[in-house]
Order: sequence, then structure tokens, then C-alpha cells
Amino acid sequence: MTKLAEIQEAILHLGTEEKERLRIWLDGTALDLEEDSPELEAELLKAVQGPHSPLVKDDLEAIARKALRDHGARRSA
Repeated sequence: MTKLAEIQEAILHLGTEEKERLRIWLDGTALDLEEDSPELEAELLKAVQGPHSPLVKDDLEAIARKALRDHGARRSA
């Protein structure tokens, strides 16, 4: 396996936050929140236009119950 293939494989397994940090590093510049810039505007628009859904108590409780079940299942395994 080539170094590039190894790197590509590793990137596929990064979490969302790590991928974003990698993107910033590869871009060579982080966003300066004190300065208006096309990059900052693009990131803000991406965040605002992204998928959003209202928080509904029943949905949050269902998620919490599932997380507790999953956690309990892992502890007993």
C-alpha cells in the first residue's frame, strides 16, 4: 500500500471535527473571526443553510432512552 493510499484510508476514518481541522490545516489558514472575509461568510452561510430541525421533547427523550439502552448493553457485554 502506498503512503497516499494509507493517508486516504486514515482520512476516511477521521471524525467530523478532525476532518475540519485537517481541512483548515491543508488550507493553510484558519478563519479569523475578528475579520470579515469571504471564507468566514461562506462558513457562516453553510452553517445557517445546513439541515436544521426543532428540538422536540419527545424526540430528545427517545434519543436519551436509546443512548441509555446502548450504554447498558455495552456495559453488560
